[in-house]
Amino acid sequence: MKMSEENSMEHFKNNSIHCTDIWNESAQYPDVTVNHNNETYVVWQKYLDHEEEIIFAQIKDNEVLGKVTISGKGLALRPSMHTFKDVIYVAWSEFYDEEWHLCIRDFKDGTFGQTKIIETAEALFYPSMKDDGENPVVVYNNQGIGYSNVVIATLGFEVSKEVVNVSKKAYRPCFDHDGNGNLFVAYDRYNGENYDVMVRVKINGTWGEEIKLSDNDIYCTHPVMVSLPDRVTVAWYENGANCYFNNNVRDVMVVNGEVVCSTITMLVENRNWYNNIDLTVNDAGIVVCTYTWGKYNAIIKVREDDVWSDPIVITFNDGRCAVRPKIALDNNNVLHYIWQFGNRNGHEHRFAEIIYNEVSLENARKFYDHEIENTVDQFIQPIETDKKLDAHPSDVVKTWLNKNGYNDLIVNFGDIHGQSNLSDALGEIDQYYHYAKKDAKMDFCALTDHDNYPDIATDSEWEWNRTTRNLFNGEEDFAVLLAYEWTSNEYNHDFGHKNVYYPSSKGGLYRSTEPEGNTPYTLFESIKKDGGQCIPHHPAADWGLVSAATDWDYVDDEAQRLVEIFSRHADFEKYENTSRFTKNIKKKLRCCVQDALERNIRVGIIAGSDSHQMEHGIEGGIMAAFIPNLSSENVYNAMYNRFVYGTSGARILLSFKINEHHMGEELLVPKATPVFGEVSVLAVDKIRSVIVYKNNEIFVEKTVDGNALDFTFEDTNRSETDTYYVRVEQIDDHLAWSSPIWVDEK
Repeated sequence: MKMSEENSMEHFKNNSIHCTDIWNESAQYPDVTVNHNNETYVVWQKYLDHEEEIIFAQIKDNEVLGKVTISGKGLALRPSMHTFKDVIYVAWSEFYDEEWHLCIRDFKDGTFGQTKIIETAEALFYPSMKDDGENPVVVYNNQGIGYSNVVIATLGFEVSKEVVNVSKKAYRPCFDHDGNGNLFVAYDRYNGENYDVMVRVKINGTWGEEIKLSDNDIYCTHPVMVSLPDRVTVAWYENGANCYFNNNVRDVMVVNGEVVCSTITMLVENRNWYNNIDLTVNDAGIVVCTYTWGKYNAIIKVREDDVWSDPIVITFNDGRCAVRPKIALDNNNVLHYIWQFGNRNGHEHRFAEIIYNEVSLENARKFYDHEIENTVDQFIQPIETDKKLDAHPSDVVKTWLNKNGYNDLIVNFGDIHGQSNLSDALGEIDQYYHYAKKDAKMDFCALTDHDNYPDIATDSEWEWNRTTRNLFNGEEDFAVLLAYEWTSNEYNHDFGHKNVYYPSSKGGLYRSTEPEGNTPYTLFESIKKDGGQCIPHHPAADWGLVSAATDWDYVDDEAQRLVEIFSRHADFEKYENTSRFTKNIKKKLRCCVQDALERNIRVGIIAGSDSHQMEHGIEGGIMAAFIPNLSSENVYNAMYNRFVYGTSGARILLSFKINEHHMGEELLVPKATPVFGEVSVLAVDKIRSVIVYKNNEIFVEKTVDGNALDFTFEDTNRSETDTYYVRVEQIDDHLAWSSPIWVDEK
């Protein structure tokens, strides 16, 4: 039986408890636990005015009682809670004094214990609170440059810690035990190609080898685990190409001293952005799995007698954001669940709030929804086209550079525009960087998660972002810019979207929801103080509901010196352009790159992906930078100097000079004096055309039956100000655009 969508929505709305007030504070990362007296406790992360706290409360008689701050003086992040012998334990990460601290606090008989600092280090993330049958246990990541360890901390009379991963890079651990005293830890590990979900089992006091639970060669990640008398159940999700995902469950048990794994049960597969997952079990052995459907719904499936139910939507199903669900099933078969509500796209208040609800499994069965997992969000669907991403060998590139006088420079490629699960996309932060380096073969990248969608990006998340950036920037042959996306139209104003970049680990998060960044001008001033710059992207995008186009009335020659001409959304060179490598979205008139150049707005040109499906560097475009050697500072300086260009993904080599000055420069030349241009293109396929634009009109157009073209030109018909740039088109439809050169009368 399936009730109507309207009745389902009304039921869960009418029976929900709003733990926080969305108008007065923002709240994220909830968790819930139920003790053996069926008392329900919840935690969440509160953000307001650059302060962050872990809030603890009890749910009783449909009210939220006894709200209390349990974290310390720092920026608190991602609490995890667990009940063991009717003592409630909460673990979280907290940033202060330029370090991360792994913290735990207990609650017993109405009283809180003192906060225990389990460890202090550069990077301590993903705490998960459980027990081993005798003592409470927290597992977490301790990360550094080139490694990520899984640490198990056991809270006995003293805290004992051990590193349990064999793999060099292990992330997002979970832990539990069975009824026979065997201990289980699962995590996802980066194997140099993709991610696997691994498990280790401690039998008779000895840890066994790592066993691979997942069997797909894609990004298998974020395991969660629950305990049954004779086994544990592990669930995880997987991300693949073209925004493919699936959610899986597998049992692990010890039989005659050997680890035995059941077959994998796939709960669902489809295409979408964004994933969360959680598991719960009660004493009767009924297992419930919850996961998000995109970022708009949370779904549960129930396992009884080893059979999984149909999906049940447990959130409002109203087109607003429903993310980070957590669940606890009590012994009366009542499911307690808590999740994070946020508003939809558009001019909406951007705080998030915590919603709690409970439903008996008997009543939940009334809400089976057999269609929800067949729905497809057309906006997020991949671009189905044959797209080659060819590149030249390093010796060929070096020869080309020397020929064009760049003897002391290299040209590197990267994608500096994409999102992760930290805001509204697929993939964890570390996966974003691993994908950029290995799968997309980028030399550099930047993660540009939203400042306010689907919720406010908090200061602790910014420090998490900064810390992870530092770790990957420290790896060999890779550079990472510190960055975020300023997303003004999601809050209140259609100024357009801009990505903010910093050359090093220093720089602030100036949100479009706050006075330091609520207009382009306040943003410009704030980021200039921190040595940053910003880049408008999808400058003519028209979402329909609101505009995401750039308001070109707001300019700053120091802070805004580039524009993203091409991404997964469209070719934004001019209004009428289309590309088979993009979604070709609706555009707004008078907002494209040529429109800005026509107004003598002096912006260089790059391209990016704006990927939300962890295919940055693959879909959309990329940026090329001329630099002396690879570092985030050098990439940033090339951007500031506009010594960069954009391509639709192919690593086309493009040089453009006027009077020996390179792309991005401004020249003063006496009136009536000719200028001389040089163009050099080494494409990766045959060239269809190379065009020199002067003041948005075709000035020179060349063709060649090959992939290399070098030519010079002279311009004797000068204006007071002339703007020149080069556009390259290959026969396979790949494109490249140089940054302009501006020639003014002296």
